Amino acid sequence: MINFDKFKSKRLIVYLVGVPMLLALIYYSFFALDRYVSVAQVAVRQVGSNEAPQMPGLAVMLGGLNPTSREETLYLREFLTSQDMLNVLQQKLKWSEHYAEHWRDPFFWLSPQAAQEDQLEYYRRLVTAHFDEQTGLLSVGVQAFDPKYAEQILRVILAESERFVNELSHRMAREQMTFAQTELTKARKAYEERRADMLAFQSNSNLLDAEAAAKSRAGMIAELESNLTKERTTLKGLLATLDSNTPQVRQQRNRIRALEQQLVSETQRLVSQQGGDKLNVVASQYRNLTIDAAIAEEAYKFAVSAVETARIEASKKLRSLVTVVSPNTPDKAIYPDRIYNLFTLLIGLFLLYGISRFVIATIEDHRD
Repeated sequence: MINFDKFKSKRLIVYLVGVPMLLALIYYSFFALDRYVSVAQVAVRQVGSNEAPQMPGLAVMLGGLNPTSREETLYLREFLTSQDMLNVLQQKLKWSEHYAEHWRDPFFWLSPQAAQEDQLEYYRRLVTAHFDEQTGLLSVGVQAFDPKYAEQILRVILAESERFVNELSHRMAREQMTFAQTELTKARKAYEERRADMLAFQSNSNLLDAEAAAKSRAGMIAELESNLTKERTTLKGLLATLDSNTPQVRQQRNRIRALEQQLVSETQRLVSQQGGDKLNVVASQYRNLTIDAAIAEEAYKFAVSAVETARIEASKKLRSLVTVVSPNTPDKAIYPDRIYNLFTLLIGLFLLYGISRFVIATIEDHRD
């Protein structure tokens, strides 16, 4: 059982309030280093949009952000706090060396032998990116132990962010254009092949338009049939008044026989029962080639139109990084806020002390 006599009020307040506050005072007085914060605000906007001309400062936002830029801004936010961005800072500014040099502050010291994961976790403590849903602005803050170094880090981050946004939008545009141009190349090749097949067929058949030739031949046969019918009618009229051996009758029969022979010849040239090089077969083949060529031509026209459409759409995908608020060189350290932190800690410790007193008193009541 717990004896309340062991927990004197003074001893309790010393342990729960006095000792932590003393340690906090020692830390903030002798160990905590000033951290300067450089801040910038950026936005991703569409290139060539029909928005108002860009103006400095918050006036850029008067025209409103293109809604489609929100997605790219969120991509950028993730990139800012990624290992890729940290690698760039390591390469250009030797980022970890700056924070490893300031070993006096135990809570904000980065070990030179820190693992990559620990470096990234430390980096995310000092580099923040906040996206404002209402304005569409991305606020980027960088903490460093030197004000100029904080600004320098932020400028490198913004330069790399601009490259990232450009590369991201251009890559999407290039992929769309590459696909459209590939389809155009395929369509053009197919169209040229169909056209070459038709030219070869025309050369082999010695006909410019086999379908038109077949129609012309069919018209000729119809005319021959009509003339044959008239000549047969004339023969019947002659036989009604003349003998069958008269010169007029024999001449008429010869005329009819010549028409019949010509009709048979033209019909055989037009119609084939077994296939081959007759006009009906040639016309059918020519018709198929014409249809294939027309389909290939329409596909080619559509592919040309698709390339132009893709070019327009690709231009809409282009984005640029707009710096609304440029990186600043801080005049004074924002962190740590010693007075605020100590006051907040004191309130928290007193709350803990009050809760502890209440718990102990409750236990003593139940024990009695």
